[in-house]
Amino acid sequence: MKIEFKTKDLTTIGLFSAIYIVAYVILSAILFTPFLFFIMMPVGALLMGPVYMLFIARTQKLGAITIMGFLAAALIGFLVYGNIFIALVNFGIALVAELFAYLGQYKSFKWNTASYSVMSLWLIGQQAPFWLTKEWARDLMVNAGASIELANEFLAIATPVNLLIIIVLTIICAIISAFVANRMLKKHFVRAGIA
Repeated sequence: MKIEFKTKDLTTIGLFSAIYIVAYVILSAILFTPFLFFIMMPVGALLMGPVYMLFIARTQKLGAITIMGFLAAALIGFLVYGNIFIALVNFGIALVAELFAYLGQYKSFKWNTASYSVMSLWLIGQQAPFWLTKEWARDLMVNAGASIELANEFLAIATPVNLLIIIVLTIICAIISAFVANRMLKKHFVRAGIA
C-alpha cells in the first residue's frame, strides 16, 4: 500500500483532525477539576468513536492517522504545553494506532477498534507530567495561574493505581464506542454514501 494523498484526502484529514482536537480541547475546559480531568480519556474515548471510525472509513490510506497524530502532537504538545516529551508521546501513540489499522487494511472492524483503543490513550502525553514529573507539573499549573492547592489536588490523584484504572476504563470505553460507531456506519453513513 503506497502513500498517495489527493487534495480531497488532505482536506478530510484536516477536517477530522480539527474535530478531534477541538473536541478534546472543549472536554479539557469542561472537565478542569482534579477528578474530572483524569476521567477525560475514558469520556473522550466514549464520545469520539464515531468520528474516528468514520475518519478511517473515509480515508483508508496509510499515513492518515499518523498525520492526525502529528497535528495533535504539534498543536497540543508544542503550542499548549511547549513540551517535546508530550508531543513525542502523542505522536508515538498515533504511529501504533496507524499500525493496527494498517494490519486490517483499514477495513477490519477488529483492527480499527484496536487502532481506536490505542488512539484514545493519546492524552497520556498531556497527563504524563502528573504521573512522572510531579514538580514540573505543579510548576506548570502554578505558572499558568492555578493555585498551589489546586495543583496539589491534581497531583494527589495521580497515583500508579489510578493510572492503570484510567487506561483500562479508556480501552473499555473505546471498544463500546467503536461498536456504536460500527452500527452507525452500517445504518446511516453507508446508506447516505458518507462512509
